[in-house]
Amino acid sequence: MSVTPNKLIASTTSSLSHKKKTGLLGKYDKGLFWPVLITYSLIMTGALLAPKQTGEALSGIRDFLIFNFGWSFLLGVAATLIFCFYLLVSPFGSIRLGPDDSRPDFSYMAWISMIVSCGLGIGFVFFSVAEPLNHLYTSSHVQDLNEVGQQAGVRGAILDTLMNWGMHGWALFAVAAWAIAFPAYRLGQPLTVATGLYGILGERCNTSLWGKLANGLGVIGTIGGNAAMIGLGVASINYALNTLFGIEFGAFGQTMVIMVIIIAYVASAATGIERGIKYLSIINMAMAGAILVAILAFGHAPAQYLLNMMTQQFGDYFSSVFTAQLWTDADNFEQRDWVGWWMIFYWLWYISYIPFCGGFIARISRGRTLREFIFGVVVVPMLLAIVWFSIWGGSAGYAEVNQIVPLWESVQQQPESGIYLLLESMPGGWWLSLMVLFNIVVFAVTTSDSASFFAAMQISNGNENPKIMMRLLWGVIIGITGIVFQLSGGFTAIKSLAIVVGAPFFIVSIAYMFSVYRMLKATLEETNSIISIDDNATQKYSINSLTTASSHSQSSAIK
Repeated sequence: MSVTPNKLIASTTSSLSHKKKTGLLGKYDKGLFWPVLITYSLIMTGALLAPKQTGEALSGIRDFLIFNFGWSFLLGVAATLIFCFYLLVSPFGSIRLGPDDSRPDFSYMAWISMIVSCGLGIGFVFFSVAEPLNHLYTSSHVQDLNEVGQQAGVRGAILDTLMNWGMHGWALFAVAAWAIAFPAYRLGQPLTVATGLYGILGERCNTSLWGKLANGLGVIGTIGGNAAMIGLGVASINYALNTLFGIEFGAFGQTMVIMVIIIAYVASAATGIERGIKYLSIINMAMAGAILVAILAFGHAPAQYLLNMMTQQFGDYFSSVFTAQLWTDADNFEQRDWVGWWMIFYWLWYISYIPFCGGFIARISRGRTLREFIFGVVVVPMLLAIVWFSIWGGSAGYAEVNQIVPLWESVQQQPESGIYLLLESMPGGWWLSLMVLFNIVVFAVTTSDSASFFAAMQISNGNENPKIMMRLLWGVIIGITGIVFQLSGGFTAIKSLAIVVGAPFFIVSIAYMFSVYRMLKATLEETNSIISIDDNATQKYSINSLTTASSHSQSSAIK
């Protein structure tokens, strides 16, 4: 179904009322709620009763996707980034999310803080030391240059890290967010994953089978992906508590840690985005910035070296962003494992987060122009990533190569140990480690809070402010999922689940680009048509005025 200009001006009403049920949970889609709940219950049952078999099955599917369709994921993600650059400079840039006179709901600082916090914020901290060191010793790029474990390899290791955390993943989120938010804020469509297909399916986007399937997979992928992220957070929190306070947790203690996180983000979710998520995100970004300043001032690596590294990474990244993105190890007849595990794996992980991050960013971006939106969602996080990983990765590489701290030896066994070992070796390291611990906890709370809010929105037919009980329900479900897989030792399985469930969104993300383009094109044509009508009316008025004036002048002359 094509999108006509008239449809883009007319306000629409959801036709899902016959499927809604009211109560403590508010209005929700019964046909979506129960299938999602039952499906996930079955998955968790399998993880508890047969964790090994469940993990092996999911890992097998994950590996099949990575090593057989990796080239298609690389091309699709690169196409998405190119599309975002096109939108940034296109004639559509001044179009707003909402009526033309709408303005943003949040300040720029709060908006960016919430975007970064929901978009894998835990991963930024967790992998800040572990990933650059992994690339320093295992990257195919570093190996090909014979720079493994050497000073010259640090720059390449950080660049590989930036390729994983750079603009490509944020471009996926940006296209999805705009696809969902545009018809929601301009046409009155529900704020759901399926609404992003409005430019292709029109009014049927939320009532069709494909729309229901997209919404269901979006919720399941969100729960699975967030449970995996909680797993990273809990591992880091446990290590920090043991290091800082000598507290060592078993399975019961780890469950208690997750319970504390659940209570914190459920309380935050109850306060809503305007208070809980917003203020926690701002506080966390400020603390992360303070830690970076401390590393520059008191770290082992000279500040000049880190600033030089940061400057060079800006040039290296933007000069090689597409060549590195499309690198497939084609010089070898058999592709080495590294490209699958460190490049393609990341794209699949990002794709699994498209529903959650795209939907949440859509919720907080009303009133932004397209140009401002693309810059804020794609470019700004990239700039922050360059600063973050240049300082953390540069410091870790300097300490490792100069044998100041044996980071790589520890990171191979416990990836979460890297940041704490590095900080402990610095002046005031105990206090800095405590700040990182708090940082991780707040990131876990804000990410899970955002995820539960998004899941509640989907089940509530895209309601921007779902009932508190609905938010609490999905918050508890996400937390229980984390506990189940923590006890069963299945976090690898749940991460694989997020990828397996999220993989179909590779196709959805491509469809989102066509949907966005058609909606923007129709909107621009409608705007130009209205301007043309106004100009013609003005021109006719001017001609009539001149004619009248001429008649009066002639009458005066005759008299």
